[in-house]
Amino acid sequence: MFQWPRTGEGIEVAQALGAGDVVATTIEKVIGFVTRQKHNYRVAITRSAASSFLLNLTAQYDSIYTVALGADSGDLGAISSIGNGIGALISAPAGWWVDRHGLKPFYLLGMGLLAGAVLIYALAPSWHVIIAATILVSVSMRLTGTGCSVICADSVRNEDRATAQNLCVTLASSLSMIAPLVAAPLVTALGGMTVTSIRPLYYIRFVGYGLIFLFVAAQLREPRLVRTAGAGANPGLIGGFRQLFEGEAPLGRWLVISSLTWLPMAMTAPFLQLDAHQAKGADQYLLGIMITATILARLLFGIPLGRLADRIGRKKVIYLLTPLWYASNLLLICSLNSATLILAGALQTFYFISVGLTGAMTLELVSVEQMGKWSGLIGSFRGLVTIPAPVIGGLIWRELGPMYVFVVPLAVDLLLRIPLLTSIPETLGTRPASRKDG
Repeated sequence: MFQWPRTGEGIEVAQALGAGDVVATTIEKVIGFVTRQKHNYRVAITRSAASSFLLNLTAQYDSIYTVALGADSGDLGAISSIGNGIGALISAPAGWWVDRHGLKPFYLLGMGLLAGAVLIYALAPSWHVIIAATILVSVSMRLTGTGCSVICADSVRNEDRATAQNLCVTLASSLSMIAPLVAAPLVTALGGMTVTSIRPLYYIRFVGYGLIFLFVAAQLREPRLVRTAGAGANPGLIGGFRQLFEGEAPLGRWLVISSLTWLPMAMTAPFLQLDAHQAKGADQYLLGIMITATILARLLFGIPLGRLADRIGRKKVIYLLTPLWYASNLLLICSLNSATLILAGALQTFYFISVGLTGAMTLELVSVEQMGKWSGLIGSFRGLVTIPAPVIGGLIWRELGPMYVFVVPLAVDLLLRIPLLTSIPETLGTRPASRKDG
């Protein structure tokens, strides 16, 4: 079993071996953890790392690029809502099709659509075209997200799951941390934060996603339990979803909790960089450093917190992290200088770690044979929150002021999601009856 050293042990080891040897020992343990997982998990974390690097080449510029093409704050919210709406509509049927016909075709389709979306960004003559790209991105994320859920449920044991998910994101962060710092000099050399300077980054992403598509096509294997479920009797679309709720797991409440978990990001994502740039005066370098701070904090805390959640429970760690990402939003609102903006970026990582732990609990509520349907249903219900949230955020930005875009999600989280989460049993150590570890 992969074990991280206790705090005291870590200090003694560091003193005895030196910092370099501690790093080497940690890397050796990470490699051991990864190699003992199934082949598909290794394929998934490789794809995730490469995709995250490409995503973060433009993440800090997407909203600025769209505004430069003629959009305003209300348009940004509407664009996000349209994409979320289409994604929510296809999420449940796509999950059912994964369970019935297999994972690999839909996983590859998701990667292909993402490459197409980036190409549309690169060629966009006006902000209206970004709507089509956003739809493709949303559909792609639903397909690849469902695929990752199935892979993780099939390839990773319950007692390793939070660690495995945080390791996946941490490895992705180790590559994506340098992406904003690579992008900023390119944008500067091409003339600053203008359409013509940002556009080449999307061409780079397009080529990169094409290479990832070829890698996944060559390496991904169809999960055994998904093949078995697809080959057997299938009750159909409605009957399949009805079967999900025949067990004792509190799936109805969890649909609400999972959906509310995504509200803060859905409402604030279109406006984070815009607020930092327009209201706080952040330039391309500071925007890049903010994202790098988020990623660096993930590198430092992601795996240890995942391991802690695999020891003491997912819910306890979620409660521990919640005040930290609340502080991120509050610092962004009250920021007076670049240091507080960077700190806000660093603390934002605890939101993403909390989302990952919520995802780990999601995978532990149903069997892997039903994971496609369950992930699809989660995506559809998430859409009930993420579709109106950006539009509401845009209206709040315009009518009340930018600070309220970051305050309202905190109030909803504190008053609704947290009380609901207290009513859900801890999922660590539980497993559906049909789950087979190997």
